[in-house]
Amino acid sequence: QDVEELVNVKDAVLSCATAEDKDGWQYLFPVKNATLRSRLALRCLDKWPLDACLEILAYCISDLGITDELKASLQSRKKELQVYQKILNVQNEPLWNDWQDLKKACTDDPQAIMNIILKAKDYELCEECGHLYPVPREDLINLHREHLLHLLEMGDMEEALQLLQRIEDPGICLAVSEQSLDQHPNLAASHFLADYLTAHFYANLTTARRNEIQALYMGSKVLLTLPELSRVNYYHLSSRPLLMLEQLLMNMKVDWVAVAVQTLHQLLAGQEVGFTVEDIDNLLSKYAEKALNFPFTLKEKRSGSSELSPVSFSGVTISASPRDRNLQQNLFPQEFVPPEKPPPKQQWIPDDTETICMVCKTERFTMFNRRHHCRRCGRLVCSSCSTKKMAVEACRENLSRVCDQCYSYYNRE
Repeated sequence: QDVEELVNVKDAVLSCATAEDKDGWQYLFPVKNATLRSRLALRCLDKWPLDACLEILAYCISDLGITDELKASLQSRKKELQVYQKILNVQNEPLWNDWQDLKKACTDDPQAIMNIILKAKDYELCEECGHLYPVPREDLINLHREHLLHLLEMGDMEEALQLLQRIEDPGICLAVSEQSLDQHPNLAASHFLADYLTAHFYANLTTARRNEIQALYMGSKVLLTLPELSRVNYYHLSSRPLLMLEQLLMNMKVDWVAVAVQTLHQLLAGQEVGFTVEDIDNLLSKYAEKALNFPFTLKEKRSGSSELSPVSFSGVTISASPRDRNLQQNLFPQEFVPPEKPPPKQQWIPDDTETICMVCKTERFTMFNRRHHCRRCGRLVCSSCSTKKMAVEACRENLSRVCDQCYSYYNRE
């Protein structure tokens, strides 16, 4: 009994030293009474340095002689102090003398502290800080959205899912997911968000949003049918497959269009996405009509056969007949000299720089009147002016397609 009383007296003396001395945390370790030690620690933390606080809290938590309620309080304060420690490590230049100054700043203006953390792109720390101090709803949505997009950009889908699951308010979670999808992230991220919204908030989605998500799936499938190196040019249209199809038509990618249309027809079966097979057919008809708007008319000859006759546009007569072109070339011969060596493919004339054949100067390129590159000179020519083949240096084919002028130059008698 005397020993027990001595221990109690000793604990009382140490408690007084703990409460009065600025380095009183050191006197807590010898205190035998675990409950007394823990209560003193919680009451005096604001006096002590950060590292000392974390050390004494860890020591008190490890003691098995305290109640669960007291242990929870200790763990809560430890978690709070660890957040302050991370914020202090984030600052580029010292803004606060100690964690006590930082705590006061967080209480006075939590948004300013949040902005400092956001600038450092430490989104997880922002989330932890948001649990300690109230953040306006819109700011909280923006915070979670930026964090989510960052994780998706890094390809960390598992962490992204865990972030969404940690958001307790379903309304905030829905807003974060929808706003992130509206930012048009990469294809994998868009699919992740579309899947999440469909699985967890389908009843909350508007018809327009459901159609958008379905269109995104279809647009992604169409995008994957394109050559890999060209997908980046059409990615921004992945949620608008009909517009992607029109862009392909405008760029005269006929072969790609054929595969895209076949893919869309298969995907549209029984689906409602805001457009139908009829809309696709109307789009194709529109561009087919444009492509067939050739600048010539048919003129009946006495022999009963027909030939292409010239048509005048703005005072310029255009002759589309191959015979007329040959006649024009004979009347006004222009000697063409090919380059000394065949140019490599990367030096050929780009497709989008010429709209008229560079040999006959009359034939316009359309969806069905396609461009061809002469393998010998690299110019863009129509099919009528590239009817010949010959051996070309550095070409893999035995006989390569060339323009008539290059062929004539190297096959003169």
